[in-house]
Amino acid sequence: MLVRFGLGVVLTMVAGSAALAAPMSDEDKAVLQQQCAGDFTTFCAGLPPEDGPETQACFQKNMSQLSPGCRTAIQAYKKKG
Repeated sequence: MLVRFGLGVVLTMVAGSAALAAPMSDEDKAVLQQQCAGDFTTFCAGLPPEDGPETQACFQKNMSQLSPGCRTAIQAYKKKG
């Protein structure tokens, strides 16, 4: 359950950071979930299971340390906008 929440945070963070991006497709969500689940567990698992500012800040803070697959998925989504 925590991983599912974390994926929601990733999706929220990505969608929020790509202000003019098209709505996120199911395919985009699936790629981000697949590529970023471990990153949430690694960097943000100690945070409460809610999509709050602390969790979003955790992803922003650790952006440079995210796995290459997660960073690539986020960048690919941003480019679609």
